[in-house]
Amino acid sequence: MTALQQIADALETLPTTAFLVLDHGHTVLDHGATTAPTFLASARKSVLSVLYGPAVADGTIRLDATLDELGIDDIDGLLPQERRATVRDLLTSSSGVYHPPAAAAGPEDEAPARGTQPPGTLFHYNNWDFNTLGTIFERCTGRPVFTALAEDLAAPLGFDDFDPARQRLLGRPDISEHLSHHLFLSARDLGRLGTTMLQDGRWHDRQVVPATWVAESTSVQVDRGAGVQLDYGYLWWLPRLLGRGSFLAIGNFGQYLLCVPPGLVIVHLRAVSDEIVLARTQGTPAPNPIDSVSPQQFMKLVRGIQIALRS
Repeated sequence: MTALQQIADALETLPTTAFLVLDHGHTVLDHGATTAPTFLASARKSVLSVLYGPAVADGTIRLDATLDELGIDDIDGLLPQERRATVRDLLTSSSGVYHPPAAAAGPEDEAPARGTQPPGTLFHYNNWDFNTLGTIFERCTGRPVFTALAEDLAAPLGFDDFDPARQRLLGRPDISEHLSHHLFLSARDLGRLGTTMLQDGRWHDRQVVPATWVAESTSVQVDRGAGVQLDYGYLWWLPRLLGRGSFLAIGNFGQYLLCVPPGLVIVHLRAVSDEIVLARTQGTPAPNPIDSVSPQQFMKLVRGIQIALRS
């Protein structure tokens, strides 16, 4: 039995929907429904980071612009201190704004009290930051996030499975005016995105994402100190065990896009029903138990792939 066959067999024991491995754009392993668009959960945030690249490079979005300058507010108002948070603070999940997010997700239950943390001083995974980045993108560029996804990534990268009608703006506007831009993409389309990022933002002969943004957004912006395995860039997780230069998108249930220089891209997706998606974003109980693929299980697969490629 080959090492790759062992990985394929291991995948059969997991609730995996799709698993794709690319090496410099060439398919190493294609397992499951790799052409089916799937809810990305929080992996969407890394895709939003990619969309920010051209707008930051041409000055349409300034990383040092404050929420006050951008006219960003929310239900019942932001505190004066919160209004001083910058776009960069939101990209590093360090805004110090702990207003409830529109889409219930969980970590906010453990957030510090509002007004206790100055902007830029504490990393706290915070969906309000991520949702508001979607609002900021749309106000500054004059384009919906989903339109930018279609025009700036899906079209130039030749996404095969992109469905504009599948993308969803979700959340409760009675809690926050900044809703969640939820994305549904296939493993093979995510594989193209990952390959593009590892090629310094180039796809064939076209510079799709500025190389400077690729480097900056996937470098350590938040060193999370001793005892953790993941640092943080601009909406990308940076796994220490794989060495500097690697970056990772993570979404609940088992959504992963891992990029390891010089050219290894690994995509793992676990599909969930629309009923589960809606329940999760509305803060209501899920209709059925959800079997997920944990980061530890994913990293075991990654180690198996690395061994197989070296053999």
